[in-house]
Amino acid sequence: MNKSIIALAIAAALPVAAQADATLSGSVTTKYSNSGVIDTDAALSIASSEVLANGMTATASFTILGGSTNSGTATLAGDFGTLTVGNIDADGAFQAGDSGSVVANTTEGASTTASTVNGIHYAGELAGLAVAAQANASTGAAGGAATETKSTQVSATYDFNGLTVGYAYASAVADDAANAGVTAAQTAFGAAYSFGDLSVTAGKSSVANEAALAATYTTTLDAIGFTATMSKSGAGVNSHKLVATYSLDGVALTATSEKGKQMAVSASYTSGDLTVTASRLNNGSTDASAALAMGNATLTAARDGSADATSLTYKVSF
Repeated sequence: MNKSIIALAIAAALPVAAQADATLSGSVTTKYSNSGVIDTDAALSIASSEVLANGMTATASFTILGGSTNSGTATLAGDFGTLTVGNIDADGAFQAGDSGSVVANTTEGASTTASTVNGIHYAGELAGLAVAAQANASTGAAGGAATETKSTQVSATYDFNGLTVGYAYASAVADDAANAGVTAAQTAFGAAYSFGDLSVTAGKSSVANEAALAATYTTTLDAIGFTATMSKSGAGVNSHKLVATYSLDGVALTATSEKGKQMAVSASYTSGDLTVTASRLNNGSTDASAALAMGNATLTAARDGSADATSLTYKVSF
């Protein structure tokens, strides 16, 4: 899918009120590690947004990362909803309908939090009914030799005075390189309800009859916050997680206790332009960093305990 051609076609077909101003931003990052490796990365982004004569809003963005990797999107938003073409969330339409949070978010690797592919995505809402649909193209996110499985996703959610029910369907795997997430011919049905500080979700997926039930309670006492979560999967796996946070006068503390894992603790202190952070992860390793902000530049010294590595990073943004 040629993102540039699609964006130009949309722009040519719509009445534009005036020529939009473009915003240019980017960064250059140089990292030196104790192994002797020096790594330099650069990113350049161009973004533009314009309100059209018919009241709709058109936006476009394009990002060039280090090497030949790039990504771009064009969107059109109005009373009908929002249409996006180009680089999109690999399972955005499916997750919009997974009210019971029974299917994990599609990720490209164990250390990533999301996945993107080339495609077309639509989202809209009318009288409490929200719908989403998307088509994932066969080209990879970089638009090069990487290929993806063509797929479609649809979902719908409805809000009944605080009770949200949803349905989602995907025809094929969301991302061929996915570490987890949406698989082929998968459906999900679920519900979510919140009352006060307590929220409850329940859902079921068609894959191996997966099911999930979870309850989360969140409260704050002065500068201390607490979040407790209990969940149970269809395989009978029970889990609990307790998170306590404290924040006051530049000091932030977080302690996380999760079933089957060591307690994780992190602390940070900010004074002026300097931020110092130390963390003990749930695998027993310890990380530490010190970051100094200098206008549009940041100098960071870090220690990665799990990898037994020390690094010095200098980043300039514009």
